[in-house]
Amino acid sequence: MARLTNLKINTNKKGSYILEATISLPIFMIACIVLSSIVLMFSCVEDGNFIIANELRKSAAEAMYANTSALIPARVSTQLRKHSQVQSTGMKDFAYRSSNSINDELIYLSIRMNMTAENPLNLASEASYDVSLVTRAYVGKKRNTGNMSEAEMMSAESDSVYIFPKRGEKYHSSGCTFLRAASRSSALTSGIKDKYSPCPICHSSKAGEGALIYYFPSDGESYHLPGCSTLQRNYIEIEKNVALERGYTACSKCGG
Repeated sequence: MARLTNLKINTNKKGSYILEATISLPIFMIACIVLSSIVLMFSCVEDGNFIIANELRKSAAEAMYANTSALIPARVSTQLRKHSQVQSTGMKDFAYRSSNSINDELIYLSIRMNMTAENPLNLASEASYDVSLVTRAYVGKKRNTGNMSEAEMMSAESDSVYIFPKRGEKYHSSGCTFLRAASRSSALTSGIKDKYSPCPICHSSKAGEGALIYYFPSDGESYHLPGCSTLQRNYIEIEKNVALERGYTACSKCGG
C-alpha cells in the first residue's frame, strides 16, 4: 500500500473572505433594516407621550371654567393620528376629575397606539404601544367642610390630624408619641453623616451632600433615600373629616 507523504493542501483565503461576506452581508443588512424600524418606533413612542401629556395639561387648565371630558379622548386620538407612523389608536381607559385614596380631581387617560415603520422587507414594521398618563385638574382642593362660623374662625384649634398612609389605621394629634418615632426629611449634611450611618438596604452612601434623605431622630441609626423600604413610618397631615372618610379611627394613646 502506497503511503502519502508531504501532502500539501492549498487554500484560497481570498475565496474564503468572499464566501463569508456573501453569507454575512445580507444578515447585516437585514439587521440594519430591522434596527432602523425599531428606532423609528421608539421615536414615535416619545412623540406620543409628548402629545398626550400636552393635551392633558391643556385639559387640566380648561377644567377651571369648562367640562371638556367629552373632547379629551377625541383630541388626543386626532393629534396622535397626525403622526406619520401612527396608523390607528384605541382608547383603553379614561377618567375625568376622579379621585383615589390620596388625590382628587384626577384626569387619567390610557390609549393604545398602533404604529408602523415601512421598510423594504416588512420586518418588525408594525408594533403596538400602550400609553397611560395622569394629571390633576387645576381647580384647587375640594374640602368637605361647610362655612366656618365666626367662633370657629376665632378659635385657635385645628382640625388637622396626622396619618401613616403606608401603614396604620389610626389618626393622631400633633403631640402623639407615635409621631416622634417617625422619620424626618432633610438635606444630607456632614453633621448627619457624622451622627448617622448609611442605610445598607437603599445604599444611601451613594447620596451626595445636599441630597434629600430621611432619618429617625428618636431611635434611628441610619439615613435613608426616598423610597427605602424602612420608611414605612412616614406620616402626612390631612383634615380630620377626610381621615374619618377614609376609615381611620382615633389613636388610643393620644385620642386623635
